[in-house]
Amino acid sequence: MSVGLKERDQRGALRVAVNCKVKIRPMDLGLPFYGECTDLSVTGMTVQTSYVPRPDEEFDIYVMPARTPGMRREPFSARVKVRRSHRLDMLSLYELGLEIVQVHT
Repeated sequence: MSVGLKERDQRGALRVAVNCKVKIRPMDLGLPFYGECTDLSVTGMTVQTSYVPRPDEEFDIYVMPARTPGMRREPFSARVKVRRSHRLDMLSLYELGLEIVQVHT
């Protein structure tokens, strides 16, 4: 037991805290949804959004990079699969745990 340390994360890849805007494009809906990516790794990400997905749903997501003066802002785009979803207390937002299934080039 490690006193004073957080419980060990069971995910295989290290996640990095970020604060990036995202656009969600569900496969069966015409309108996009928006949110914020709060952490990112090579295998997945956590997103906060008003969109409520189905369990194991797949959709396309576009993650905008942080604003940097003079730099082009190409979004990271990927097909993701919902691994977890829960409502955040006192907010009308949901936190989604997403697995990256395919990176779009």
